[in-house]
Amino acid sequence: MFHFSSASLAALAKCHPHLQAIAQAAIREIDFKVLDSTRGRDAQERAFNGGFAKVHFGDSAHNYVPAIAFDLFPAPYDWNDKEAFIRLYGVIMPLPQKLGLKGLDGKTLLLRPGIDWNMDGNFSDGWDMPHYELHPWRKWSKKSKLYEG
Repeated sequence: MFHFSSASLAALAKCHPHLQAIAQAAIREIDFKVLDSTRGRDAQERAFNGGFAKVHFGDSAHNYVPAIAFDLFPAPYDWNDKEAFIRLYGVIMPLPQKLGLKGLDGKTLLLRPGIDWNMDGNFSDGWDMPHYELHPWRKWSKKSKLYEG
């Protein structure tokens, strides 16, 4: 069984309880780190200016507390190992149903993965492989608070 580092646990603690449950279930099956969850204004703008985010503060699911998005980095820790990200996706995506997690509509919780932004099963649009967010995140954001940081 794998376990989270203290840095991963700190990031995970800022997440929505659904994301925490998903990560805790996944770590029993696959090794990964939680890289990011809640980002304040300065961190979001640094991510944007560095090319790691496509939106400014307030337009990211990372800008809320509890976080309604997290970034997960699978072992082996190699940004070029797309197969590792696909394996992690294969573990993460069935978990909302397995865990009985419900979305805002009372149906099974939906996650939108950055490896498949349009959720069609094709990874060609997956420029943000570590990212997972509660879907639709703008509706979830109404139950969170914008985090200035």
